[in-house]
Amino acid sequence: MAPNDDESVKLFLSIGLDEKTATTTINNPKVTANLTAVIHEVSFLVSPPPSSPLSPSAGVTNGCDRTTGNLLYTDFKLNEFEEACGVGVEVSAEDIEKAADEVFEENKKTIVEQRYRTNGYGSIAWTVWKSLPWADPKIVKVS
Repeated sequence: MAPNDDESVKLFLSIGLDEKTATTTINNPKVTANLTAVIHEVSFLVSPPPSSPLSPSAGVTNGCDRTTGNLLYTDFKLNEFEEACGVGVEVSAEDIEKAADEVFEENKKTIVEQRYRTNGYGSIAWTVWKSLPWADPKIVKVS
């Protein structure tokens, strides 16, 4: 490995790639260049500008973006945030099954008419996910 390859491997390991994937990735120069560029761009966007009054202890540099960091300095409404994020929302398998059945019945005519030429499953799953955004996707897929 060339010295530049060692640096690339270290960089890829720093974002969570395992060693085998990192060393395999450097064999493709185009992928290496693209991934390296993305990592550097993201790290630039995540870290605060040098003149920023925010300290790293404010949570802005280690995984939080500026928007999240700015929440520390604004009139943050926890209840609205939790509601928007689905905190406390429980979607049962029965709820998902009921929603899937309703969507299927609404689209049954189209599905029967088009048979194999339609993406019945994909459109049904998408509609269920839209109506129940906090539903477990694995259960939606099975339903």
